[in-house]
Amino acid sequence: MSNHIRGLILCAAGSLCWSISGIAGQFLLEDKSFIPSQLTTVRMIGAGLLLLVWEWFSERGLLLSVVRERSNRWKLFWFGVIGLMITQYTYFESIHYSNAPTATIISYLLPLIVVGWDCLTSRRWPYRNEVFCTVLAFTGTFLLVTEGRLDQLAVSPLALFWGTSSAFTAAFYNLQPRGMIKKYTAPPVLAWGMLIGGLVSMPFTQVWNFAGVIDWGSLAGYLVVTVVGTVLSFALYLNSSKYLSAMEMTIIASIEPLASVVLEMICFGQMFNLIGLSGFLFILVAVLAVSRH
Repeated sequence: MSNHIRGLILCAAGSLCWSISGIAGQFLLEDKSFIPSQLTTVRMIGAGLLLLVWEWFSERGLLLSVVRERSNRWKLFWFGVIGLMITQYTYFESIHYSNAPTATIISYLLPLIVVGWDCLTSRRWPYRNEVFCTVLAFTGTFLLVTEGRLDQLAVSPLALFWGTSSAFTAAFYNLQPRGMIKKYTAPPVLAWGMLIGGLVSMPFTQVWNFAGVIDWGSLAGYLVVTVVGTVLSFALYLNSSKYLSAMEMTIIASIEPLASVVLEMICFGQMFNLIGLSGFLFILVAVLAVSRH
């Protein structure tokens, strides 16, 4: 097997793990009555501890170096709270008010937000391709939330609000820690960020007064969200970067929203009409096009 094929398989598998995690999160929210904020907390603490153990036995020096440098501590704090905790919380809230595919595709507006931020910080006008992609993405969002019916919304305003909020905080997640990741690599930064975000959210979410149903199904769903959707997906996706370019990874990662649609239909029987599905496609094309710029 060539390195390129190996990279494609790793990237696709990582993206598939993310889509599976969204479906598992929807199962916990709908069938097990989990609260999005509490699910966010227990997921982050569990994933943070797993990643810390993983890094302790593989790259202990890097893991400790990140927190030894004083200037990194506030960066890790904001990364953990805004970049990770709020991003995941808003994503689960969007799932709570809609479903996993809808929340995923709305949060896929992220690359357009990053491009917009680049225009502001670089003090430049958007390129023609960026304008086209923005119009295409907003058209797709309009079709997604209306499904062609102007008298009512197919997606609730709250789902749209939380999904868009997730996209904005995910932009922070992608931009803010780049300096630390370049210096220390991604795993130790993500490990500390997950744990910090989870611990900070505990007093607000009060996980000791857990509201959801706790049984074997809940445990299985939690393990899927934490292990498959966080640790395994991250490991697979990160390893694919050894063999693929950033553009190739972005294109292959588009399997996530498409897989979410298929899994949603299989697991929950959710059906989308052709206009709604065209909205998914418009947003996906916009993201792929802007990523190629």
